This record gives sequence, structure tokens and C-alpha cells, in this order.
Amino acid sequence: MRARLTLKSRFTLVAAGAVATVALSITAVAFLAIRTDLQNQVRQVIADRAAIIAHQAQEYRGHVPDNWIPPHSAGFGVLTYSQVITAHGGVWAPHGDVGLLSPSPQAIAVAAGHGTSFYSVDRINGIESMVLTAPIAPDLAMQVAEPLSSTNSEVASVGATLAALSAVGVLLATLLGWAVARTGLAPVARLASVAEEVTLTGDPGRRVEVGRRDELGRLATSFNAMLGALQRSLEAQRRLVSDASHELRTPLASMRVNVDLLTENPDLPADERKEVLARVGDQVAELSRLVASVTDLARGEPPVTDSAPLRLNEVVADALDAARRDWPKTEFTADLDPCTIDGSAERLRVAVKNLLDNAAKFGPPEGPIEVRLAGGVLTVRDHGPGIDDADLPFVFDRFYRASSSRSAPGSGLGLAVVREIAHGHGGTIDADPAPDGGTVMRMSLPAVKAARPVGSSSLVS
Repeated sequence: MRARLTLKSRFTLVAAGAVATVALSITAVAFLAIRTDLQNQVRQVIADRAAIIAHQAQEYRGHVPDNWIPPHSAGFGVLTYSQVITAHGGVWAPHGDVGLLSPSPQAIAVAAGHGTSFYSVDRINGIESMVLTAPIAPDLAMQVAEPLSSTNSEVASVGATLAALSAVGVLLATLLGWAVARTGLAPVARLASVAEEVTLTGDPGRRVEVGRRDELGRLATSFNAMLGALQRSLEAQRRLVSDASHELRTPLASMRVNVDLLTENPDLPADERKEVLARVGDQVAELSRLVASVTDLARGEPPVTDSAPLRLNEVVADALDAARRDWPKTEFTADLDPCTIDGSAERLRVAVKNLLDNAAKFGPPEGPIEVRLAGGVLTVRDHGPGIDDADLPFVFDRFYRASSSRSAPGSGLGLAVVREIAHGHGGTIDADPAPDGGTVMRMSLPAVKAARPVGSSSLVS
């Protein structure tokens, strides 16, 4: 199985590769420039010697004697080597040097007047040399040669130096890239470590240290925010499970007592049996409502993509019809202005019904319960004893029940469900004491547009 490279290794390799490419390019250009300069120096030496020979040959005014050798010529390798070639391929060279440099057909053509001066590289006596071939008289040309041994040695030395410098540069770039990658990616490593620890322990209480303001700092901040949201969600889940188990324990225990009573007393009088069965039915209904409320809170609100435009006044009217069926002795009056919002009709119907049930439960048996909808604000007012100031901040908390309402049926989840639904639709919910007694529940939702009413309002009583 092929091992995977870490992000730090890839970053280091990329940095080293980029520096190596640049270093090799610079080295190649520098090497070619230096080699060309050294070769140009050799050419200049040869050209200067050729100019002297040409000047000496001009003294014969075109009639250079046979076997003429330029003055001051010496054996190859002592001074710049020179010889004369004829149009027939003959060679006039210093004693002992004949045959060291055989003329090429191109050089003979220059002597015969059919070519121009040119430089070439030949081996003379086994030594690589640069040779200039140029005409000096009719049917004669000179060849001036300079060994390239020292030049080639200098070029090789320069090449080795540049290669060593390039290797050192690549090594330093690799080390620097590794150090930069290690420093730059350290927050990512810490983030990965925290993520692995959270995954292993299941505890989202860890946080990543944020000491920078760049993209990695933003990533760490966002990761911390995500862990915070996860921690709050888990705490809320644990609290919900704990509270729900506590609230379920009492009705389950009561139901068990009644069931045991029926089981252990098969001869129980019919009236008492009917009374016990009625209590069991009430307890089953209470458990059903409690489970439904817990389910509503646990599943949360539908995402925005599931919302659709709806007439809030029609949703409230449907909830009123259901409340009148459940509370036949209570009077409900309503003044509903047409209003359109984006949301879930089913979820909003649950919220409105919970508000109406709460008002009917804690208000006088006959009511009245006053319901009003205007501009996306729904108010439900009862004429009961009201809520104590100490209890007002907590009435929308899960399973919270004021001390004055402990004896009333219910689980303390209805208003918590209302708050979840209101917040899920971008709205708010609050409770205030009414001026002349009772409580006013006010749910505000963002209205999209107000439909044109028929008359001034829609009155339902």
C-alpha cells in the first residue's frame, strides 16, 4: 500500500521543487554565459595573432614565398600555433609540427578563395583547440590555433561551483520550506488533534488556541464556534432527556398503581373500576401529550427550504376551531387581520394551539380568551390569576412550572414548544401581565405581506 504524504511533506516538496527549478535555471544560464565569455576571450587572442600574421604577409604584396612560416611561430603548446595552407592542400608549418593540423576541405576552399573566415574546434596533438582559418594571399590561407585546455578547466571549475551552490540552495530551501510548513500548519495540526480527541472522548468542551488573524485563525475560530454549538446541543439534549425521564416517572408510577389495583382486585365494584379506568385513561392521555411535546422539542424546526407562503390568519382560525372542541365551556373571541408569512402551517398550528390551551387551562373555566392577529403579531389574553413576576422569565423553559400551577395538569413543555417554533420561524414570544388581571402571550412573526382584508378585519367569535 502506497504511503500518503502529509500536507507538510507536500508543502516542503513543492517549495524545494520550485527553488530547485529556479536554481537550476539560473545555474544553466550563468554557466552558458561564463563559458561563452571564456571562449570569446580565446577567440580574441586568436584574432589578435591572426591580425599580426596578416600584417606580416602584406609585406610581400601578394607574393608570399613558398614554405613561408609566420615569424615568431613556435611548436604547438608553446605559443599560439600558426601555419599556412595552400589552395592545393599543402601545409607550411614550423619544423616538427607538420601534420599536427590537417586542413579540412572547408579550409582549403578558403585558401582557394571560395570561402570566408571561420572558427572551428579541432584536436591538435590530442588537445582540443580552437582554430581560426582566414585568407592571407591569393591561393593561401592561415590557420591560427589556441589550446582550450585552460578554458575547459575553468569552465568545469565554474560548473562544479555553480552545481554545488545550487545543491546547497535547494537543501536550504527544503529546510526552510519544512520549517515554514511546520510553523504555518501548526494550527491545523492542533485543530486535528482537538478533533481527534473530541471524536475519541465524545466531549466537545475542548477548544483550539487562536493566536492569529489569517485564514487559519478564521478556521480555528469557526471550529471553536462549531464545538461550542455542538456542546450546547449535547447539553440541551442531556437536559431534555433528564427532564423528560423525571417528568415521565410520576405519571408512569401513578398508572402502575392504578393498573396494579385493577389486577389485584378483580372483584372491584363497577363504580370504583370505572373510576380507576378513567384515571388510567387520563394518565395515558397525559403521557401521550408529554411524549408528543418531547418529540416536538427533540426534532427541532424544519429548515427554511421547507417553508412556504401561508395565511397566518387561516392557521390561527384552524387552531381556534380545535381549541373550541377541546374546551367547549370556554369562550374564545378573535379579531384576525389577514396576514401572509413564510413558514410551516402544521408547526405554527401546534404553537397557536398550545397558546390557546395554556390560556384556557389557567384562565376562568368560562373564559373569555381574547385572540388578536395584526401585522404578524398574535396576542392571546386570558383573565386568570396571572403569572408572578418571579416566574415570568422562566415560563418558556422546558418543564418549568410555577409554584401556583403545580396542581394543574400538564408537563411544562407547551410554552417551550411555542418558543422553539417561534424562533424557528425567525420570530419571538413573550409573556406580560395584563393591565386588569390575567396574562398576555405575544408571538411576533415576520410578515411577508399583508393580504387585502375584506372590510377592516376578520372577526371570529
